[in-house]
Amino acid sequence: MKVYKTGMALAIAAAAVLAVSSPAMAGEYANDAASKFTRGLANTATGWGEIPKNIALESEESNVLVGITYGTVKGVFHTVGRTVVGALELGTFFIPNDEVVQSTYVWENTNEETTYDL
Repeated sequence: MKVYKTGMALAIAAAAVLAVSSPAMAGEYANDAASKFTRGLANTATGWGEIPKNIALESEESNVLVGITYGTVKGVFHTVGRTVVGALELGTFFIPNDEVVQSTYVWENTNEETTYDL
């Protein structure tokens, strides 16, 4: 009988903890999933913005000729990277995770090169 009471007390305690924490975790999960969906949609739609961004970055670092040539090539690679990551985030938004692309959106930190945290 003592084992039954101890087991029942543990079950009640576990149920109470879950009842209190579930709404908070559900809200956090919904926010994380919504953020990932928004990131994915924005990066899929605006990935092409990496081309002018990289042309400007390379032009400032070196000169206009390097910006137009190397900046364009670099921008195309970053466009593919940002767009593919965005599509993957759209397809898996229900599994929240940390941001892969740094800066989160192409229009943020336009004076810094895009990096990827894999």
